[in-house]
Amino acid sequence: MPLLTATTIAVLYPFLIELAKKGAEKIVDTSSEKLTEGSIKWLKSLFFKNDEPKNALKELINEPDNKEKQNAIKAIIENSIEDNPEFENNLTEILEKLPKVENTITNSKNVITGNVNTGGGNFINGDSNQIS
Repeated sequence: MPLLTATTIAVLYPFLIELAKKGAEKIVDTSSEKLTEGSIKWLKSLFFKNDEPKNALKELINEPDNKEKQNAIKAIIENSIEDNPEFENNLTEILEKLPKVENTITNSKNVITGNVNTGGGNFINGDSNQIS
């Protein structure tokens, strides 16, 4: 089984967080393409107990950019697939049916693609020319 790539995991994290916030039934209803019940049951079995997110998912929700939390989720998924290779089909289906979000910026300058925290200082994006 190939290891999960960073891109695969990056696509899956928002889905898991959304799953925890909305619940499996709502996420299936609102997904652009219907996911099979088997795929959702598999994910729920990994990250939910009594319809509540397990600790690993709660921790990811609280700290989505934390590499250790991401690696914990990755390990859970990889271990599940290692124990039962058929689950790889569920993961593949989920990844294929999740909406693909791509940002493409062309012929533009002064583009900010992330958060800007100046710590209270001034922030100028763009040319330094002053308009008089």
